[in-house]
Amino acid sequence: MKASIPEFSLLEIVKSALHVQDENIDYFVASFASPMQLTTFPQRASYFGVAVCTQGNAKLLADLESYSLLPGSLIVMGPQTIRSWRDQSADYAEETLFFTESFFSAHSGHINPLEVFSFFQDNATKVIKLDKTDKNIICDNLQTIKNTSAISSLRKDEMVRSYINITLNHVADFYDKYDPNRLTKVNSQFNMVGKFKKLLIEKHLELRTVNGYADLLNVTPKHLSETIKEATGKTAREWIQDILILEAKVRLKQTSLSVTVIAESLNFSDPSLFGKYFRRYTGYSPLAYRKHWDHHDKTIVNLFDKEVSKKI
Repeated sequence: MKASIPEFSLLEIVKSALHVQDENIDYFVASFASPMQLTTFPQRASYFGVAVCTQGNAKLLADLESYSLLPGSLIVMGPQTIRSWRDQSADYAEETLFFTESFFSAHSGHINPLEVFSFFQDNATKVIKLDKTDKNIICDNLQTIKNTSAISSLRKDEMVRSYINITLNHVADFYDKYDPNRLTKVNSQFNMVGKFKKLLIEKHLELRTVNGYADLLNVTPKHLSETIKEATGKTAREWIQDILILEAKVRLKQTSLSVTVIAESLNFSDPSLFGKYFRRYTGYSPLAYRKHWDHHDKTIVNLFDKEVSKKI
């Protein structure tokens, strides 16, 4: 079963910063800097993103993984990743590119040309650390896209699309060079953890038991539990609980659906069971959690400073 997943569109992310009414924003390049704040509530998006931390530090929570962002950190995420940020330093800054699949795929002979970039897959590492030279390559590419998006040309979209493609191929090279997953792929324990997390992202609305995941991985529940615990410090059951709670948080914050509908969409047989489950692991009732974030952040996202470039 494929979940119906709420997403923030690119327009929703940038409209408050740009003060625009147009509904067709295909890409967005920006320099992010203080005092703008990265969003702290879990969310999904409908676009792809590439960013480089240039100053300061923060913590990115992507799905159930935590990444430390430092100068030189390359951040890459596809649409389905649930993301939020924590512990942003006062001087945090990054160069950022967002773009939609429809824009990148226009005039392509492939159904989805982004599929060739494995770093956009759900189970891929979301952050790798670049050296200074490679960090500057990405920053220069993003600046070129920014400059190109500001020109007046009938061919501007094609040029921007080409520069995005160049940037993604540089990113692919850097993943070959720096990605710790690639460097440790021969480790059988690492492979088991990677496969489990991939299944968790794909199947968490269908499967709630360690036995179910063990069956799919053709191992015993005991072996799966011991392997996951040894490698990650958390049990397989805790991972299953955590991703379900994360999914619930996204739906509570990112939609106006009733708690009853959300409980049903998460395959709880009764809304009260969902409420008890959610409170047990978060300390909030579902409604209290929703009200907390509505009060905490009235706007969807407030990311960018005045130095922005866009395609409208």
